Amino acid sequence: MKDLKGCMNTERFFALMRGRNARNAAALDARINRSCGAELTVVSCDSAGFSRKTQEHGIIEFMDNMVKCHIALEKIVARHGGVTLSNKADNLLLIFGGPVKAVACSIELHRWLKKRNKGLPERKQYNICVGVHHGGLLRFTDDAYGPAVNVAFKLGEDIAGKDDLLVTGQVNELIKKKFRTDYSKHVTLGGAPFDVYKVKYR
Repeated sequence: MKDLKGCMNTERFFALMRGRNARNAAALDARINRSCGAELTVVSCDSAGFSRKTQEHGIIEFMDNMVKCHIALEKIVARHGGVTLSNKADNLLLIFGGPVKAVACSIELHRWLKKRNKGLPERKQYNICVGVHHGGLLRFTDDAYGPAVNVAFKLGEDIAGKDDLLVTGQVNELIKKKFRTDYSKHVTLGGAPFDVYKVKYR
């Protein structure tokens, strides 16, 4: 089932992993890849200023602000046909069927926050850093694992700055006719090289 819904839950997957051995590995791996393998677009949204704001205003104040923003942001994700894979800690991890919808959604997330933040005191403002990658993964009903997830997470968490919307070269090739992008830098993520582009949305 190569779509956003996934093929099995992670509990079932890890049960299969516990029984994986040298004799059944090839057949089991083929079965899992056939049923759960997919090429999807992953979006990682990390909050900007988490450490500083929690130090200055406290974790409860920050989390209250974050939770209320995430409720609105997840509604935007659903309208764009995306799925919220995780909303743990100060991150949103999202999946989409393709990069165009993912980038369009990410732009709306940034714009919604900019409009919301206008006129609010700094401690009540909420901003995100966004990274987008498209590629292979294993999609389960309650999670996803694989290179596409890892790369998007690293891009959003470690490379993107406040209000940035960064995409890998793979994504840029698929969206450049619809969105304005500028080359940003060359990075290594998980030991693999990537060109990174910044989407111009403001």
